[in-house]
Amino acid sequence: MNIIKNVEIVNYKGIEKTQFSCGSINIIVGPNNTGKSSILESVWMAVASLNDFEDNLETRLSDIIETENIRHLIHQGKQKSTIALEIFENDRIILDLLYSKKNYPEEVAEFFLTFINKTPKFDEFETDFHMSLLELQVLGIKLDRLSGKAGLKEELDKLLKRVSENIESVIEDYRSRLIKSEKVFLTSKINNNLISIRAVMDGYADGISIFNEESPSIQKIPLIISSPHIDEDVSEIYKKLVNTKKLAEVLEILKNKIPYFEDIREVDGDLLVLLENLDEPLPLSFMGDGFKALLKLSFMAPLIKNGIALFEEPETSMHPGYLNILAKEILLSSEYSQIFISTHSLELIEYLLEKAEKSGKIESIKILKLRRLTEGYIEREIFSGKEAAEEIEVIKTDLRGF
Repeated sequence: MNIIKNVEIVNYKGIEKTQFSCGSINIIVGPNNTGKSSILESVWMAVASLNDFEDNLETRLSDIIETENIRHLIHQGKQKSTIALEIFENDRIILDLLYSKKNYPEEVAEFFLTFINKTPKFDEFETDFHMSLLELQVLGIKLDRLSGKAGLKEELDKLLKRVSENIESVIEDYRSRLIKSEKVFLTSKINNNLISIRAVMDGYADGISIFNEESPSIQKIPLIISSPHIDEDVSEIYKKLVNTKKLAEVLEILKNKIPYFEDIREVDGDLLVLLENLDEPLPLSFMGDGFKALLKLSFMAPLIKNGIALFEEPETSMHPGYLNILAKEILLSSEYSQIFISTHSLELIEYLLEKAEKSGKIESIKILKLRRLTEGYIEREIFSGKEAAEEIEVIKTDLRGF
């Protein structure tokens, strides 16, 4: 399935400019520090911006990008980064990252000023305002005591005035700090229609939502980004399936795929696997990586139907013998979702190409090969599945982790 037809990234992190067309399975290869993770992040952010920067596993912006040095989100010396995705029906998602050392860019001025001029809720204040808020609490206690006594109207008026002045002072300080802070604004549009604006800054893990268009006309795309930590991912996806009442459907599919599998249950926060001919269930951690990879992809299936799955180095910690199973499940998943994978595993690529060739799906695979040149420029080359099979030795060279 092809949801994203084309990806274009300009000035995001170490990527100055790259563009590539997409297939149902998109494999990103290359040495370390050539931008493989940045490409996955870019796709995630652009698609997740349609859903207030959250995916189907409740992964949020703070799980994807580091906010300690937001200047590094945009390519060195630049003020703007653009991520553009051409999606189905010729729509375009355009996510701009706008850097501002202080104040705000003209493009977001109207929305940002409207936001900061609203009186913030107390739970939005940073810890820097702790003493001011503590003083307000003390004044509140005094007010409670005085309100029950007669003849103290004058003193009550003085206290109320002090409370009002303190509140205004704290709010003004808050507004001033927002304006003067270093920020990256994320503005998302579908075609020319503004969807959201979010300000990312130090101290705000997920940034601050400045503007968000709540509209049923915005088509949210199912999205999951998967880390190399299989056990953690399986547990999180299991909970999501329980909450969405889709677990029973997945377990039936698993029983058909794995003859000895009977059930999987959560007991005291741990997942236990029930297998045929075993008297006691086994903890998920006791199972092999091949089984867990199959479990993970099967669990993900109903959550990303007609959606997008992003995998960063899915072969990590996996025994080479299980890569065959992983390749088979990726190919099956690509029938109802679009897959993006970064990998250093030649074996995984070879298994995918072999199985795709046998099933007549070789042209559903695209491989993006990245290579850093001596002057720092990152060269990219795109192979179709058929071309990749013919040029596997060239691809092998660029899988080295140097």
